[in-house]
Amino acid sequence: MTSTRPSPLALVILAGGTIAMLATGSHAGSRIQRGTLLHLADGDVLGHTNGTTREFLGIPYAAPPIGALRWRPPAPAIPWQNVLEASAFAPACAQPPSLQSSPSENEDCLYLNVWAPDPAPSKPRPVMVWFHGGGNLTGSASDVVPFPGIPGHIYDGHVLVEEGDVVVVSINYRLGVFGFFGHAALAGEDASYPFAGNQGLLDQRAALQWVKANIAAFGGNPKKVTIFGESAGSVDVCHHVVSPRSRKLFHRAISESGGCTTRQRTAVEGAITAAAFAAAVGCTGMADELACLRQASPSTLLANTGSLSFVPLVDGGFLPDQPRTMFESGKYARVPYILGSNADEGTIFFLGEPPVTTEGEYLAALQARFGARAEQVAALYPASSFATPQDALERVFGDTGLVCGTYDTARRAAAGGARTFLYNFARELPLPILQALDLGAFHGVEMAYVFGIITPPTADDAQLGTGVRGYWTSFARSGNPNHHGVLEWPRFKDRTDRRLNFDVQPSVLTHFRRSQCEFWWSLYDADFAGGSPGGAFID
Repeated sequence: MTSTRPSPLALVILAGGTIAMLATGSHAGSRIQRGTLLHLADGDVLGHTNGTTREFLGIPYAAPPIGALRWRPPAPAIPWQNVLEASAFAPACAQPPSLQSSPSENEDCLYLNVWAPDPAPSKPRPVMVWFHGGGNLTGSASDVVPFPGIPGHIYDGHVLVEEGDVVVVSINYRLGVFGFFGHAALAGEDASYPFAGNQGLLDQRAALQWVKANIAAFGGNPKKVTIFGESAGSVDVCHHVVSPRSRKLFHRAISESGGCTTRQRTAVEGAITAAAFAAAVGCTGMADELACLRQASPSTLLANTGSLSFVPLVDGGFLPDQPRTMFESGKYARVPYILGSNADEGTIFFLGEPPVTTEGEYLAALQARFGARAEQVAALYPASSFATPQDALERVFGDTGLVCGTYDTARRAAAGGARTFLYNFARELPLPILQALDLGAFHGVEMAYVFGIITPPTADDAQLGTGVRGYWTSFARSGNPNHHGVLEWPRFKDRTDRRLNFDVQPSVLTHFRRSQCEFWWSLYDADFAGGSPGGAFID
């Protein structure tokens, strides 16, 4: 069986209100359906079983954003006639090569995946929607583990489903210049959304709207949705927490290594970057720059990004204001919120680079990154306090944005009344290659435990993984990660400053790296006061 795909011309013609009515006018997905052949509003999908999980891979949640739809807000998915065989991940969105992903020139990429219990539950189960990481530049829902020793896909949802009795969704969303392109002319194209940029965030929102309309058919509860993500996906979760138009689409949030309360770039800054990109492609001065850019091939666009950075923008629409300001003014979703980071966030960013071996090289590296602030950083992180100067440098880079930025967002979420839980992940993966690289509890390591992809785990890691997934799925179920038989995870408050430490023996930490983070928080404040784009910190 195959699906019927529309032509690019049909996409342009059908991208309006007619499609919206087709997508929402049916109640086919409003009740739990059994088996692997499901009837949704847009068409029938055929999944398959994996143990006691039903898997549905590669379901379109929006129209392919190609041709005239490039850089437009996502249009509703085009209904299909034949049964869609949902048995394979869709190709990744267009992107350069990375540690976990191959390069791609594919723009037809707005697809999602669903893992649900088998047999179908009699009552709706909590839903967990995953946003992958990769700097909003690379990555996909089908990413594979970049190190030997852990086969398969990182974000396979079946272990969470089978242990936690939940429904899991993962998505692709537009990336880089395709997903965060803030050309000023885009704001005048769509009267219903007169803003530029953040196409990838709008894709994520469209996926959440799809979940609200369709997840009941899979056995999911659209009134109990948790959004969770890592790295850029973690930052994106934070953006949804403050975005007014996302507020009714989820009910809990989990940010793994990334907050959003450092200064975010503005629409003006995004327009400057877009103008520089248009010049690089050769479209400056054209009567219609956007038309010129839309005629360029994906390979041409990717080849001309150079050192330009395409990131989420305070566009006036998805992000009406700086997230920090919205937290401070109480204009955010006060949903239960888990946030955390890993003990050795910075190590993986130095893979393949020669280490610094002397204090002089360490100070030079700090000066290259932090300029006049380097002496202050060196005083707070003296090389003599670490095993090597390289270890000191890695700690600095991990703390700057990932540890302390996530911590800062947790403080602000808790201050406004959201039930907040903070963690540190300290366990090193028990793989000889990683131990040889001395990465420690590196950026992203917790995902192996969240998704249960260590096969087979050691006894200690099996126990830790079960514990992590228990906290995550209990949180999805009730808004509280605590449940019978586990160490109590204290609610985070800035005054008491307690967090859960995930290791072979979990524990509770108090004032974890507080003095270091207070220094970085003061620099975040200075960046806001000075109008800096926050470039001194890891995004």
